[in-house]
Amino acid sequence: MTTPLWRDVTAEIPLTALPSGLRVDVAVVGAGFTGLHTALLLARAGLRVAVVEARRVGAGASGATTAKATLLQRTRLSDIADRHGRDAAAAYLAANDFGLEWMAGFCRDHDVPVERTRAVTFSTTDDGAEAVRREYATARDLGLPVELIEHPAEEFATHLAVALPDMLQLDPADLLVALGRAVVDAGGSIHDHTRVTGLDSGADGVTVETTAGTLHAGKVVLATASPILDHGRTTMSLAAQRSYLCAYRAPGPLPEGMFISAEEPTISLRTARVDGDEWLLVGGQGHPTGQEADTGARLADLDAWADHHVPGARRTHAWSAQDYHPVSMLPVVEKLSWGGDRVFFAGGYSKWGLAAAPAAAHIVADLVAGREPTLTFGSPSVAATAATTASTLTKAATAAAGHLAGALTGEPTRGPDDSSVLDEGEAATGRAGVRPVGESVVDGRTCRVSLLCTHMGGLLEWNEVEQSWDCPLHGSRFAADGTVLEGPAVKDLPQVE
Repeated sequence: MTTPLWRDVTAEIPLTALPSGLRVDVAVVGAGFTGLHTALLLARAGLRVAVVEARRVGAGASGATTAKATLLQRTRLSDIADRHGRDAAAAYLAANDFGLEWMAGFCRDHDVPVERTRAVTFSTTDDGAEAVRREYATARDLGLPVELIEHPAEEFATHLAVALPDMLQLDPADLLVALGRAVVDAGGSIHDHTRVTGLDSGADGVTVETTAGTLHAGKVVLATASPILDHGRTTMSLAAQRSYLCAYRAPGPLPEGMFISAEEPTISLRTARVDGDEWLLVGGQGHPTGQEADTGARLADLDAWADHHVPGARRTHAWSAQDYHPVSMLPVVEKLSWGGDRVFFAGGYSKWGLAAAPAAAHIVADLVAGREPTLTFGSPSVAATAATTASTLTKAATAAAGHLAGALTGEPTRGPDDSSVLDEGEAATGRAGVRPVGESVVDGRTCRVSLLCTHMGGLLEWNEVEQSWDCPLHGSRFAADGTVLEGPAVKDLPQVE
């Protein structure tokens, strides 16, 4: 994988090393959109705030997003209404509307360039057209000025499309820089390459153990996509999914707007102007993390789609991101039961975090302050959520058990004494006794690591595109040498001799 089209913002934000014994009112873990929005609100409220980031600012989905902020989110409103009722869909829409407008105002006040354009959900099949009609009806009922395009004669909507004007797209790096600087200007601090490895909540606050030393905080906000260190209900209610994004240089006029297909596998596209040049971004092809044997085929499918619809398109960048999908379909903002009333989590935006993250930040800021939140993403149907959760957990447990049993009893693809040589970028699995082991060659270095995830023991799968070991249970990911990359895991994989 190449790096994203978006730039690394590390050099543009005032970052500092974590001081020894630092004490703050709130520690925010994670320097993506949720963490930076939250830190800014809390710092502006007069609290001492420190943001700690395991890698670099925007290292997760925030720095790899398509950066489309819209209230028309594929068929999400009708899906929520079908499962949880109209009131839940209305609350979800209101929260996203608030978040989008708050972010737009922030961008205006901090000179972040944004482009107003239409959002379009299009269909290419009869089933997709029916889903578009449902989304149109729900959106109209909830007050959105959507248009149903019955006979689309342009771009990709060969059957039917629904469009919403005046949504926005931007360069996420510009927003990350502005948010990071605003946090520091408001009195907060940001500490990158500082991984949180433990939380100990007591009567006088939370002791935060990190790779750079100990931090003492009155309260902690986990803005980590999936709540690190959690082994309970919240983590179990979030399903990790990876999706892919490619940037193309293409001849001729490019489509105006932000498009997404109603069908699976999803196709998502927009244009982007970076350094004076215009690219076409084509993304989608999502799959559950750690459950795709041929990730390279996902990129090939995006290339084929671009070549068919935009002849002459030449790929210049390709990358991937990970998002978490709550089984309830509604973002999760809550106080974690094990944190002694001092640890909070916000996440689970199902790829629509650009508008949802500011709203979630306002909700969690109210919770931290002990106030009743003025916003909500809606109340899920208990029965519908329980049924979906049970089904999801059963499928995950069955798959994991079968996968692990196969690894422990089946024939390894490579044994400890195998004399064959792996090529660059290749990996194989084997066993050291009964322990599953993975071997890979990346950048000329051969690494052998334990294949049991350090979060809850899930059996890892090799991701050939990103050359990482990925966990199918909760989305933890590790570099070839075992270094933890993302997910609820906070410990590296053990090396195997």
